[in-house]
Amino acid sequence: MGQIKVKGKMQRVACINDNRVVARAVRYSTVKADELVTYAANSSHIPESTLRACTLAIREAVSYFVLNGHHVNLGKFGILGIRSKQKSAVDPEQVKAGLVKRVTIGFTPSTEIKQAIAAMRIQTEV
Repeated sequence: MGQIKVKGKMQRVACINDNRVVARAVRYSTVKADELVTYAANSSHIPESTLRACTLAIREAVSYFVLNGHHVNLGKFGILGIRSKQKSAVDPEQVKAGLVKRVTIGFTPSTEIKQAIAAMRIQTEV
């Protein structure tokens, strides 16, 4: 089970025009790809060089499929795919690439991850 810490910070809340203490999750450092591979190699007893090559190939494959319009199911983590915002048109002949306002990468967490988040312990940091 996971655990996060929250810390209170005084700030102005515009919608009620008052100062309140707002709880925010404490953000830790970003784990680098090399650290992730090293940890996984030690945990799985797979040589780090082999795992590094596999990781690079998987990243390349995910990038290839997502950037070509596919959604990629990452198993218990969730699904990655392209999301877009576009304007509408009155008839099909008006549909052009210029109607697309924004393209982003979307992530939809799996049910398993959603349940793990719901079960996560939240600890207050003073």
